Formats: sequence, structure tokens, C-alpha cells
Amino acid sequence: MEPLINLDPGKCIRCYACVRSCPVKAIRLHTAGGYPEVNNDRCIGCGECVLVCHPGAIQYRSSIDDAKALFASGEKIAAVLSPSISSEFDDVSDHRKFVTMIKALGVSYVNEESFAVDLVAYRYLSLLNDFKGRYYITSIDPVVVNYVEKYHPNLVSNLAPVDTPMLAMAKVVRSVYGKDVKVMYIGPEIASKNEALRSEADARVDVVLTFEELRQLFIDYNIDESNLEFSDFDGPLSYKGSLYPLRNGFAQAADMDENLLTSSMVIVEGKKNMIDAIKEFDEK
Repeated sequence: MEPLINLDPGKCIRCYACVRSCPVKAIRLHTAGGYPEVNNDRCIGCGECVLVCHPGAIQYRSSIDDAKALFASGEKIAAVLSPSISSEFDDVSDHRKFVTMIKALGVSYVNEESFAVDLVAYRYLSLLNDFKGRYYITSIDPVVVNYVEKYHPNLVSNLAPVDTPMLAMAKVVRSVYGKDVKVMYIGPEIASKNEALRSEADARVDVVLTFEELRQLFIDYNIDESNLEFSDFDGPLSYKGSLYPLRNGFAQAADMDENLLTSSMVIVEGKKNMIDAIKEFDEK
């Protein structure tokens, strides 16, 4: 399998922005000519290096060809959309048009991941309310899971034994549409590409696309909202799970106690704060 992150020396201008930005020092200067080298064994898949590389020398593993092969297969496909997709595709006039655009690719069903967020959030609420002495780190973000597994392996048992929303929704769509349906996840996280490789059986995710890749597919298939009609999301529909992209959205989805005096959880935002919080968790 191709590594998640690749660097093309032909495009690299040796500005070393990637080296400075990597929160886990997974990019070092080891190669001849002073070009950076990505150590994928240390990489947590946060994508920070991709964002800061203005020449485009650093790219993540593309799933576009896999998606096209799936479209051409004639299989029934369920697309699972991250709730953050509304902020990325603000140029599309109506979410119902957006659903039709995705179906025009060859997708049978378009589902909200936020339904699974509702389910997973209430599972976490149960863990909070049934405290038995073990403190947990949320496992909803594959970047967090990668960081714990690679840098604090002694804390793996503290990762909450709960599926990510992506995997939970894969189970939901297969229970609704049948075990043979193919699942395509569309979201902002490149780390989800490797998470999908670890998925099994009814939680299997066949293809993971980023928003950038989805835009490219719309171009390749000449799909434009102006030529399409409305189409609604397929059920089941979400409740508060659509709040997931917000800082406290996951907690609010299950009405978790966020009072500073009575709450039994800590919420952090950002890669640096996440790393600092897990280091502190490990020290205590």
C-alpha cells in the first residue's frame, strides 16, 4: 500500500515549512540534497504538512482511481458524508442539490455521518455516567488514535472502546441497505484513509475521499448543480449530530455536562493542545 503522505523532490523548494509544522517531528532532513523525508511510521496523518506546502510537493494518497473503479463496478454504493461538508461546499446553493451531485457520480444512497455521531455520543455519555475507575481518551478522531498508538502505547487501553462515527455509520448503512452495499466515506480527514484499511466486516469502509478529491470527481464527471434537481438525504436522519464539527459539538450532541465545576470530562481543540493533554494524561 502506498504511504499516506508522499513528498515529490521535483516540486520541493526546500523551504522546510513541512519540517517546522509537523507536530510529531515525522519529517526530517535525511536525504541527499537536503530534501525533507517523511517517516510514515511516525506520521499521525494530521495533514498539517500538506496544508503548509505551497509548491504542492507533499501530497496524500489519492483515492480517486479507487472511487472511479467503484462507480464503474455497478455495485450499490452508500456515500457517508461528514457534517463539516456544509462549510467546505458553501458554493453549492442547496444541500439537496449537493446530494443529487453525489448520486450523479453513481452513488445509490447518500447518508449523514451525523446520525452515527448521535449514536456514538450517547455511548460516551453512558461511559461517563457509569464510571468504574478507568479514565478514557476519546477514540472518535483517527489522528488521536494514531498519536496514542505511536507515542503513548501504554495508553492504548485507555482509548474508549467505541467505534468512530465513520465506522459506526458503515454498520448502520449495511443494516439498512444490506451487507453487500459498498461504503464510501467523504470527509476532511486524510487519517480516515488509513483508518478504513483497518475496518472489518460490517464496519468496512471501501473508499475514503477528501473534499478536495470529491471536487475533482465532480470536474472529471462534468457534474454541475445547475443541471440537476433536488434530492434529500437518505434515512436515517440525524438529530444533534450535525453539531459535530463545532468545538463542543460532540458533547452537545448527547447533552453531556460541560459545567466546569461538575463535569467529568475535558475538551481540547487543536493538535498541539491534544498532544499536550495526552502527555499530561500519561504523566498522571
